[in-house]
Amino acid sequence: MGRLQSVVALGLLVLLCCSFIRTVEGGKILVMPMDGSHWFSIKILVEELSQKGHEMVVLFPEISLNIQDGNYILETFKTPFTRADLDALMDDFAKIILNFSVSTSVFEHFRLHMNFTEFKVQSCESLLYNESLMKSLKERGFDVILTDPFLPCGSIVADAFSLPVVYFLRGLTCMLDLDAAQCPLPPSYVPRLFSGNRDVMNFPQRVKNMIVVVFESYLCQMLYSRFDELSSRYLQRDTTYKQLLGQGAIWLLRYDFTYEYPRPQMPNMVTIGGINCRKMKALPAAVINVVYLYLYSSPEVL
Repeated sequence: MGRLQSVVALGLLVLLCCSFIRTVEGGKILVMPMDGSHWFSIKILVEELSQKGHEMVVLFPEISLNIQDGNYILETFKTPFTRADLDALMDDFAKIILNFSVSTSVFEHFRLHMNFTEFKVQSCESLLYNESLMKSLKERGFDVILTDPFLPCGSIVADAFSLPVVYFLRGLTCMLDLDAAQCPLPPSYVPRLFSGNRDVMNFPQRVKNMIVVVFESYLCQMLYSRFDELSSRYLQRDTTYKQLLGQGAIWLLRYDFTYEYPRPQMPNMVTIGGINCRKMKALPAAVINVVYLYLYSSPEVL
């Protein structure tokens, strides 16, 4: 009798344990990437997550540079600009990069960013005010949004859908990403872009860095004002893009401190520098031997 009771008890315990076992299912992730070179990096993560069994829905404007089918679901939305408009903007980018000059870089970059900001706002408006598409996306029950915050759309949609958002980025103008995440950015220690300073500064360089911070804050207030206006208008409350960015659950930062100057980071920030660098095959032994032979026989090298 005692043995029978033990067997029954063991059977009930097994049934109880099995009742808590659920099949492992992948998540549903809405991906809202930035076009151009930004896409090539985040695409690696999208394809890897797709192979892990997650449902990846990539939302792109119909006019884009590098949109391609892949191991994910691709959805597009209409935009008010044409392919010619986008090509003209990219040509403008190329001219500034190829004719880089320290004396004109700040103002040229600001002008270009203002033009590009208008493109991004128009693209986001086309998505946000597409009621049928937005309703369809919300009803699909996504678990999380993966986005490049270089575009404001992902942050706004995440807030509207009450979804956690994961940011994938290299960095934002004026270090808005670090400021929004409440990272310490003391001007005496963290050099600003275009200041020419290093992470170790003397007193005059710190003063120069502070001047750049003040000047930069004025320019960036104008630069992100359109993002702020769009966020407040669509969400129907007084908010800023910086406040929306501050709600990020995880920040995937596409750099590491072998290249960047060291600076404080928050616990939800993860550096993933080199994610877009493929592991190369080892050089053949014959090539290595030729290199060694050249190095040890050339008097110029020695």
